[in-house]
Amino acid sequence: MGRFTRGSPLTSFYKFLGRKFIWVGAWVTAVAFFISAYFSVVVGWCFYYFYLACAQPVLPESPTESAEIFRWFTASYYPLLMHTIGLVICGVCVFWGVKGIEIANSCLVPLQLFIVLFTFSWSLTREYADVGIQFMFTPSWHTLADPKLYVEAACQNAFDTAAGMGLFSAYAAYFTRKTSAVRYGMFLPMINNLVSLVCGLMLFATVFSTLISTEPTLTIPQIVDIMKDTGPGSTGLTFTWIPVLMAKLGVFGRVLCGLFFLCLSFAGITSMISYIELTARTIQDFGVKRTYATIASLIVTFLVGVPSAIDLRVLTNQVCSD
Repeated sequence: MGRFTRGSPLTSFYKFLGRKFIWVGAWVTAVAFFISAYFSVVVGWCFYYFYLACAQPVLPESPTESAEIFRWFTASYYPLLMHTIGLVICGVCVFWGVKGIEIANSCLVPLQLFIVLFTFSWSLTREYADVGIQFMFTPSWHTLADPKLYVEAACQNAFDTAAGMGLFSAYAAYFTRKTSAVRYGMFLPMINNLVSLVCGLMLFATVFSTLISTEPTLTIPQIVDIMKDTGPGSTGLTFTWIPVLMAKLGVFGRVLCGLFFLCLSFAGITSMISYIELTARTIQDFGVKRTYATIASLIVTFLVGVPSAIDLRVLTNQVCSD
């Protein structure tokens, strides 16, 4: 719809389905906007942890120490600063229109893929990595009868690919008549799911190999419990356990930890660019110049995201609701 209407989802639904269905476009845009407001805060966390991996003398060696670092960080005003920096970076990319978005993605996406493939290749060389991979591909047959499994899988895939969120509708406004929307509609989810699979393999291989090597008495159920320890807002494995696991690998672990959070930062920035573009495109449809629309979208996203940046309970409530 975005390709033919050259507008935001709001305009697309209005032109395709009439005035009675304009609320659908408004709903899609609003959902994406409110997600972007707290998503940028999480991207800021990744920035900070990348800095931590590079600047900290040593990584935390215990879950308690790591959790305390995270608690101190979220209780400070650093998340607000990182939230601001992330939005400024996105704003610079979106400000220049499709060329700016294209340049940013052309640089960030290949770097992100390189980091993923490098860490994935390394994880497969680890002793006991096969235990984690075998566990990942061993199905629990009884769970296949639970409808909740399929709902959660569909929701996760929809969130990953931004299906139904209007992001690609906004990008499609830049398509030419010769651009195949169907081809991109098939190609993007396939690549996304392939990268997700590679990341899953890397994570399971790294966690299992590191924990079994350093704590041989741990059983597989105990390792799984560690991975399920999500922490506030599902942050446990990423911001608590990854630094602890990497600390067990010495200097090379610090390098991997830095690459891991750099990769997450790149992924977050590329996603945030699409969110800001959607909001800016929607404001443009009301006759506002792109420069002012971009600035307005950044300011509003920043203001709505401030409560999540200064109070973890606000962000946790939104994540759990999603």
